[in-house]
Amino acid sequence: ADKVELGRLLFFDPILSQNNDMSCASCHQPDLGFSDGKQQAIGANGTLLPRNAMSLWNVTYGTNFFWDGRAATLEEQTNTPITEKDEMAGVPDEIVAELQAVPEYVDLFEKAFGSADSVSYENVQNAIAAFERTLVTNNSPFDKYAAGDVNALTPAQRRGLATFRSAGTRCFECHSAPTFSDDLFSVTGVPDLQGQAHDTGRLEVESTSLDGAFKAPTLRNIALTAPYMHNGVFKTLEEVVEFYAKGGGRDAGVENVDIHVIGFDLTDQEKADLVAFMYALTDESNLPETPASVPSGLPVIESVENPARATVSEMNAGGTESVSAPREAQTLRVEEGQTIQSVVDQALPGDTVEVPYGIYKEHVIIDVSNIKFMGVPNDKGEWPVIEGQGTGSDGVIASGNDFEMAFLAVKNFTS
Repeated sequence: ADKVELGRLLFFDPILSQNNDMSCASCHQPDLGFSDGKQQAIGANGTLLPRNAMSLWNVTYGTNFFWDGRAATLEEQTNTPITEKDEMAGVPDEIVAELQAVPEYVDLFEKAFGSADSVSYENVQNAIAAFERTLVTNNSPFDKYAAGDVNALTPAQRRGLATFRSAGTRCFECHSAPTFSDDLFSVTGVPDLQGQAHDTGRLEVESTSLDGAFKAPTLRNIALTAPYMHNGVFKTLEEVVEFYAKGGGRDAGVENVDIHVIGFDLTDQEKADLVAFMYALTDESNLPETPASVPSGLPVIESVENPARATVSEMNAGGTESVSAPREAQTLRVEEGQTIQSVVDQALPGDTVEVPYGIYKEHVIIDVSNIKFMGVPNDKGEWPVIEGQGTGSDGVIASGNDFEMAFLAVKNFTS
């Protein structure tokens, strides 16, 4: 705990920078999902850096760091922003001398590391890394849903989750639960910024890598960290979804795009559901307190307003609907003018959903366990049809346990 507290103060203290005007928090602001809200980060003396500042949420679970994975540990990672001339431009020996001149820091280092001569650059790295390992998000609406509270997600978010992990979109291939990230590097074909040199990504670090491969960032708290991608080229999650729907950079002729980035055909509602699900990955319950002051006496970053928080509150309204109350199993029937999905969204475990004969031009997502999904044939014995019209990738996605489906024809889907 003492090491974490020291790391928290150092994280917010500009004393680590050459000009004493930047801290780690300058580019990783708590109010902005530990990013900075800018397309490209800003370094020392207003230098425009080539990449977007990555969020620090859940970095404790990472095994390599930066967009190109050049650092293997959090301790190693701290060195680049602190000492790089275009970032904080700090000099280790000068940093240590400045810290030793602050009696409160000398006491804090001794308390954290056990001796009066504990003020060292290595221990600066150790303390900051210890603090960053406390930045864990694990109580989002999705986490509550995964723990068994089916109504922690709204119906739209539940549909979005099923779409997220479907064979049609394959989002889960690079953003798998529980971290919604991986430590691999893929080419998605993100366009270069106008006027900026091409960024080769992982190829700068590993000669065997593909040109333009980057790490898949976590999607936890992604709603708070716009803009997106390694160069911040997309302002909204909706733009990101559209990019992947087109097959990533394939649409622009980029070669070697990852095999999982194949493009997909979703309705506007399905795209909105997918974005709604990503909002359900938001959790700031472990947000650390920004110190009012730091031992150096230098200014601490001011709190900033993040308008995304209001949208998160609106989106994450699960658990408020009457269907969350326990009740006896029911038979729910799709009536004229209703979609199958609108009726499925009302179902609870044990229910039966009946679909009268007809042609339904939609696909259906069922994520509740113990559901019977039954067609009702007409007088001629013909089954209801779920019609894909040659474009949809999944007719019915059922991800709950004990699912039963019968007397339904699923036709003209692409997979």
